[in-house]
Amino acid sequence: MKMRIAFVNPFPYYAKGINTATIYPPIGLAYMAAVLRKRGLECIIIDANILRMTNERVLKKLSKFDPDVVGIMSNVVLARAAVELSKKIKNELKKPVIIGGPYATSMIERTLQDSDALCVVRGEGEETIVDLLNNLNSLSKVKSISFKDRGRIKHNPNRELIKDLDSLPFPAYDLLPDFKLYQSRSRKVPMSPILTSRGCPYGCIFCNKNIFGRVFRYRSAENIIEEIEMLVNDYGVKQIDILDDNFTLIMENAEKVLDMIIERKIDIKINLQNGVRADRLTKNLVKKMKRAGVFKVGIGIESGDEKILNVIKKSLDLKKVNQAIRWFREEGIITYGFFMIGLPYETKEDVEKTISFAKHVNPHIANFSVTIPFPGTELYQMIERDGEFIKPTTSGSEGGFFSAETYYKLHNLNRKDVIYYEREAFRSFYLRPVKMLDLLFTIKSVNELKWTIKAGFEIFKGVFR
Repeated sequence: MKMRIAFVNPFPYYAKGINTATIYPPIGLAYMAAVLRKRGLECIIIDANILRMTNERVLKKLSKFDPDVVGIMSNVVLARAAVELSKKIKNELKKPVIIGGPYATSMIERTLQDSDALCVVRGEGEETIVDLLNNLNSLSKVKSISFKDRGRIKHNPNRELIKDLDSLPFPAYDLLPDFKLYQSRSRKVPMSPILTSRGCPYGCIFCNKNIFGRVFRYRSAENIIEEIEMLVNDYGVKQIDILDDNFTLIMENAEKVLDMIIERKIDIKINLQNGVRADRLTKNLVKKMKRAGVFKVGIGIESGDEKILNVIKKSLDLKKVNQAIRWFREEGIITYGFFMIGLPYETKEDVEKTISFAKHVNPHIANFSVTIPFPGTELYQMIERDGEFIKPTTSGSEGGFFSAETYYKLHNLNRKDVIYYEREAFRSFYLRPVKMLDLLFTIKSVNELKWTIKAGFEIFKGVFR
């Protein structure tokens, strides 16, 4: 009998301080479903998050599909929802549950203890899920999983990262809800996200790399373009949001992708949502981005103080940031600057320097977020060793980057200082007539206007709660 697998992206009904104006499909689940379907298994994906489905509605849909195994996604915000759903599936439907994702990979013991799951899948899931389904009764044979064995938790050896990303099938987009339901800053709709690479070689202490690791791997330009053309031709996609951490790390490959989009006259808009490094750009590359349809890009800056950048191992030249923003502005590409408040060992003077730097380099939009110590990061380990948790994230987090919360003490700022400076950063940067005009001139479509209003409301509601 053909095995049936259900994947669920749970709905964090309790979450606050998150930007609900930007919601992407669970592309990781779609990759795993594609891999399994290629081997003849029947799969569904329930994106309870975008559909805002209660656990009861999810259970009804699962009961109707009658899967042999259920896989659940878990990140720091979804963790509580994933645990609650897993227990219900195990107790009411009597189905085995597997949990994966960055939170589960970081907090294995707690996830297994709280969820009653059969096992945790650590890291990349495509090869592990195939191996696991072939050995459900012999878990000790499966690499990169952890499970309970007679009351003790057993961690099987890690498997190697997937070297040839071109060998993976394209995500099972057809199993996802309508693309029009998902949201980001869209100049054209519908929008679809893609991943063109995996892994990050940089050592930022606040970043969790336990899924894709620190080994950078990238897809060939030909493979990327084939997926883009499929999305355009088969799904009517008009905008691509590239979710890579490092799209321009190998600049030659990024240029080739852009060249092929230009040469083939693929009519799409491109949003480099997760940003690029300011030191992995050239003026010619920025010009090529514009010609290929890039209309928005982010730059991870974090701090305007070089001392703090060294503490968080950002390895960034602030002069390059200034240069990159100038290049993007010259080409009319909307530029976001990402900044963090409450970094380790940060002082009031350091934060004020960051706010001043943000105003000086003047990206079109600046996001100032409170630093969250994610499990599995070096920052989390630093706090365990040298600091104190105020609001632990060991069971996940009910708040996002804009929730006016503080999570730890490992700096010279107290809770009131962090909240004050997050609010002051937004006030100081945006409450200027010239900046308000600058922001308005970036809006070129009705969709962007709607997104800007919703995103602004959600962020300011969280920050100024």
